[in-house]
Amino acid sequence: MHIFSNLKNFLYDNDNFISIFDNKIYLYNITKIDNISSNLIILYFNNKKIEIKGNNFIPIKSLNKEILFKGNIESVNFYE
Repeated sequence: MHIFSNLKNFLYDNDNFISIFDNKIYLYNITKIDNISSNLIILYFNNKKIEIKGNNFIPIKSLNKEILFKGNIESVNFYE
């Protein structure tokens, strides 16, 4: 199990994590939520702004510093 743990830590950036799959987007370690609407989501990872455009966004699950949305994703933009 130690090898799997080392490999997981190597592959994943534990500070910021975004995963997109099957019309869902998962974001980990969010520091600020600026805007959530049905067609625009604006979030921050420390000093990095994330802008997600699309339509029919619905928050499915939200925990401490992480969130999962469902919807039609058109673009994901990063800003410093």
